[in-house]
Amino acid sequence: MAKKVKITKAELKEILMKLSGVTFSHIVAFTDEYGSRVVKGQRQLQKLTFRNITIGSDYTNRVIRRIGEEFVSEEMSGKSFVEGSKCLAFANKNPQKMYLVCDQEKKAKVVTHYYHNGKKVSKEDAIAQNLFAPSFFAEKKTAGRGLVDAEDNFYRITIGLDNVIAITLNKVHYIIED
Repeated sequence: MAKKVKITKAELKEILMKLSGVTFSHIVAFTDEYGSRVVKGQRQLQKLTFRNITIGSDYTNRVIRRIGEEFVSEEMSGKSFVEGSKCLAFANKNPQKMYLVCDQEKKAKVVTHYYHNGKKVSKEDAIAQNLFAPSFFAEKKTAGRGLVDAEDNFYRITIGLDNVIAITLNKVHYIIED
């Protein structure tokens, strides 16, 4: 059983900066659903997610291992890695906004709870209420700009550090308190 430790967001950033190599983790985050409609500048859906992730892996090498040929990845759009880190990035337009850059395997189980106006709503009800934008339902390319086979796919995701509620790293369960 993982040891539980309460930490601040600043302490989480320091822990992530010190990570080296590849680390497997479980993360809980509350974020806007970027596939939801926007009304008066506000996303109509938020989501609470529980997911297993891989931190610190090299995207290019992961794609190459899956496709068996050379591949050159593109830079992240709108974000840059923090110097000395393989897993922390900042928004180019707002360098104070920090992100955890990680990968999620297609096969990994993700539990998602949707919220609309602060109340839990099922995905089916959100669809019935037309809360998702059409882009949510669009077919997405696999990793490597579509070169990775669907059964071998993984997702490169960025999670705002401000949205992290809890994370388990190296058998320690950190609960973020601020």
